[in-house]
Amino acid sequence: MSEPKSTLKMRIVGEQVAAARRLLRMTQVDLAAATGLAKGTIVSFERGRQVRPESIEAMREALLARGIVFTNGGEPGVKMGRAEPED
Repeated sequence: MSEPKSTLKMRIVGEQVAAARRLLRMTQVDLAAATGLAKGTIVSFERGRQVRPESIEAMREALLARGIVFTNGGEPGVKMGRAEPED
């Protein structure tokens, strides 16, 4: 079963993005390069500030493609899964 591809179905928070980056040993600059976003957008989101939904989706997609699985419920988190093959 693949993970939903919409932040409307699963809300992610900045702490999850920061934790996912740490699991992948990615810097904020690395994630910015992978998403086409400014580093400041990554920093803002990780600090709990609001950013555009399209920016959140770009971060989420980049992390999903690298094998991150987002979990929600009572304790939102992240874990390593299998990376999806790139087309």
